[in-house]
Amino acid sequence: MTAAEVMGSNSSNGTGSSGRDLRIDERTGAVLASHAAWNEEHRRLAEGALGALRDSGALRLLVPERAGGDEREFADMVANVREAALYDGAAAWVLMVLVGHSWMLGSMTEELQDEVYGADPDAIVPGSLAPVGSATECDGGWLIDGRWPFTSGAIWGEWFLLGSQVLAQGERPRLLHVVIPREDIAVDDNWYAIGLRGSGSCDVVAEQAFVPTHRTIDSGDLLGGRSPWSSRHRTSVYRTPILPGLAVHVAATALGLARSGLDDAAERFGVQDDRYMGSSKSKRPGLHMRLAEANTEVRSAELLIDDTLELLRQAADGADSKELRAQAKYQGSYAIELCRRALDRVTTAAGGRAVFDGSRLQQAFRDATMASQHQVADLDTVGEAYGRTRLGMDPGPHPL
Repeated sequence: MTAAEVMGSNSSNGTGSSGRDLRIDERTGAVLASHAAWNEEHRRLAEGALGALRDSGALRLLVPERAGGDEREFADMVANVREAALYDGAAAWVLMVLVGHSWMLGSMTEELQDEVYGADPDAIVPGSLAPVGSATECDGGWLIDGRWPFTSGAIWGEWFLLGSQVLAQGERPRLLHVVIPREDIAVDDNWYAIGLRGSGSCDVVAEQAFVPTHRTIDSGDLLGGRSPWSSRHRTSVYRTPILPGLAVHVAATALGLARSGLDDAAERFGVQDDRYMGSSKSKRPGLHMRLAEANTEVRSAELLIDDTLELLRQAADGADSKELRAQAKYQGSYAIELCRRALDRVTTAAGGRAVFDGSRLQQAFRDATMASQHQVADLDTVGEAYGRTRLGMDPGPHPL
């Protein structure tokens, strides 16, 4: 048995993906891996990588069935994103974002769903949920202005899901999420980052873009689970709480990255010699303990994700509450942190030869570090909310 086998297999039937509808098989994974270096160099997803995701059917996993999609379970998305991250973190991240947005569009009007997916259920919908744009009401809809950062997959976008706020003097801003077609969006190629370099998470800009009312949704209705459209589907998946769900989305990427990086670390430790000690690194007790702890952290993240998926299923089926959302969001965020810690633990001991470009461990470490910077992974804020609920208190102002 190899060191990698001791750490855990990356097969499609591995823990966390068994029994799920896996579209990212070894053939698709090989295509994603073959483009990973190009993605890194060019700071965006290659057309061939995006084509592989499209051909796999993974992009339509959470597109509503009524709009031509597959409307699968939320856990199917998690399994496919995790699998993609075993081959390339950037491709997995873009997949995660695109499937996540198609899931959210299931809570918007049927007219919008038909516009976006009527001709192509694999339509590409990047976006940025932060309410950094401004919305001005006009006849028949809204005029939208703004610059949105971290718009992963922007160059390939056909439609964009963007957060905005309606500014009124002396009032708390009303928040809106809007969907804007590509012709009304400019992409600023400014994506230079420590990790997820191939995700093309550029800024996008809109200037006085007209958005008709049917392409908008009140953010409180979307995030709070109050959309009347989310209940008009065959399944309850569109009633899954958005923000805790996003935490699990990001955790799925981090989990695949951690598994890939730990496998690479185990392989390295099994064959490298300590040039100063004159013996194999695999004989170091310290490495044994690092591998054991890192692998257990990742296994704990898997179990947390599985438990959180069950909480989200319960919420979608009618058991939603602030307490459940706080727990689910914290557990998803904590799973991300466990994966980041595991990669940090083994990268520290991997030696100088692991830091060069081309190292799976180095790239997984950078990508997971970047993923952990997502707003949903802010353990301070979500931890406060969850901790307050454990004391019987209201979770406070933090968005759940």
